[in-house]
Amino acid sequence: MKKIFNDKLFLTLFILIFGLNFGQKVEFTVPKNIEELQNTIFDFKNDFTKDEPKAAAAGDQEFSTTVDLYDLKFDANEKNPYLNLALKKGAKPKQFIQKAIWNVSLKKVSAKSTKVTVFLEEINPDSWSKKEVDVKLTKSTGKLEKEVKEFLLNAKIKNLSEGLVAVDDSSIDAETEAMMAAQADAQITEIQAKQLQNKMVSKYLQNLFAKKQFISLPTNSDQITKLLKTDSSEMECETCKNGKYSNWDFESFNMIYANMNDGKEYYAIQYFGNDAVSGLPYGLVFNDSSPLECKNKFARYKAQLYQTTVGVDENISKALTVVTFKMDSKFVQLEFGNDYLSRIVISNKEL
Repeated sequence: MKKIFNDKLFLTLFILIFGLNFGQKVEFTVPKNIEELQNTIFDFKNDFTKDEPKAAAAGDQEFSTTVDLYDLKFDANEKNPYLNLALKKGAKPKQFIQKAIWNVSLKKVSAKSTKVTVFLEEINPDSWSKKEVDVKLTKSTGKLEKEVKEFLLNAKIKNLSEGLVAVDDSSIDAETEAMMAAQADAQITEIQAKQLQNKMVSKYLQNLFAKKQFISLPTNSDQITKLLKTDSSEMECETCKNGKYSNWDFESFNMIYANMNDGKEYYAIQYFGNDAVSGLPYGLVFNDSSPLECKNKFARYKAQLYQTTVGVDENISKALTVVTFKMDSKFVQLEFGNDYLSRIVISNKEL
């Protein structure tokens, strides 16, 4: 038995809903057949798209998918050309849209002609802008629709067979099949573990971040002790002012605060338990927030996701996934052990 896979259509096909329409539909006809266009549309790109797989719904006469734009900024001096943003009364002029989705639908007219419909389907403001942006009144400027039209009219048509690979089940050897089964089992085990994971709120974290934001710098050990309501231990440190840094241990957490001789000031809080623990600002959850989720959450601050190497001891190092960004005057580093948030470092200088 053969299974046909498309490298760009490997997600489960779904039927897109047309009920939500943020602006006018733009319709035009392209003198090309629908089979050619449905393979070509996935190559559309501009400065705000990402190279990622897209879901689609396909039939003999119709085809539908989306064009997604990311990280659309708006402020008094930087109007994004793709959206006419509707703001609620009293909203700040600076806003950030994490993702805007346009529906692109194809309908067969004849063997050599296809009707194309494009409209704004959905916008997703980030958590800061969600309460200030009126998503129902926000409209498309029409620029994306024009770009799609020009692309489909002028793009070189690829053969429908390009990107399609026929895989015969009998060609998969026992070793590969066992590896695929093991990967599937591991994924199922991970999902089951997350479902059984205890979820709790830390009163210590709630006290520490009572203002629902990171502690501002400069600060001091006495201020953190007052917030935590837990005394610190003073640890020896040759490169710290006064030769010491402060250390707090509580529940399954460790927190340190240091003021260095070179002017760097920072604090870090790490979780060592197995539960999913909330109480952090901005909806962050220890042992639950993922790197990609955090990168998207702080996209307005140009958050970067990458892997770095940290030393375990003098002879051993390990790879560590981090998300870093600058928020106001603070440099933030989120660290992910075992794929989920495990440590936060806040500094007055770049980490």
